[in-house]
Amino acid sequence: MAVRRTRGRVRVVAAAVVVGGVLAGCAGQPGAAAVVDGRTITTAELATAYEQLTPIFNGAGPQDVLGVLITEPFAAQVAADEGVGVNDEQAMALLRQVAVQAVGEERGAALEFGPGAIAVARYSLAASALQDLPDAQGAAEAYQERVAAADIEVNPRYGEFTDDLVVAPPAAPSWVVPEGGRAAADDATPEPSPTP
Repeated sequence: MAVRRTRGRVRVVAAAVVVGGVLAGCAGQPGAAAVVDGRTITTAELATAYEQLTPIFNGAGPQDVLGVLITEPFAAQVAADEGVGVNDEQAMALLRQVAVQAVGEERGAALEFGPGAIAVARYSLAASALQDLPDAQGAAEAYQERVAAADIEVNPRYGEFTDDLVVAPPAAPSWVVPEGGRAAADDATPEPSPTP
C-alpha cells in the first residue's frame, strides 16, 4: 500500500513538473517572460523592473512593463536612426524627475532603478522624440515594421503579444467563476421563462 501511494505521489509531482516547465518559460527557456529575436527577458528582470516602477507609475501592470521591454530596442534604434537617440543618463534623469514628482524629493531620491526600469524610461524618451519628428508617421511605420518582423514569444503566464504592440493579459479559463457570481457563460444564457 505504501508503494502505491509513493508511485501516485511521484506521478503527481512529475505532472506538476511538466506543467510548471511549460508555464515557466518559452521556447525552452526556463525563467523567460519573453524571448525577442533570441534575446531573453527573464521573469526576474520583469519582476524587478515592475517593482521599481510601481511607486512612480500608477496603474501599470506587469504586462505593460513587459510590452515596453519587448519593444524598447526597436523604438531606441529607430530614434537613433532618425538622429534623436537617447541614452541611459537621459533615461535615469527622467526616472528621477518622475520619482520626485510622484513620491516627493526625499523618497524619490532614495528609489533605485535597474536596467529594466531604465529601458522603460529610454522607451518613453524615444517614443516622445519620434512623435516630435517632422515625419513622425514615417518613424512610427519604421518602428512598427521592425516590431512586426521580430520573432517575439511571450510566456503564456503573462499573456500574448498582440498586433497593437502590447502584451494582452491571459484570458481566464472558462471554468473560472468570477468573484461573487456565476461564470460568464451563465450570464449569456437567459433563464427559461415559465410556461403558462
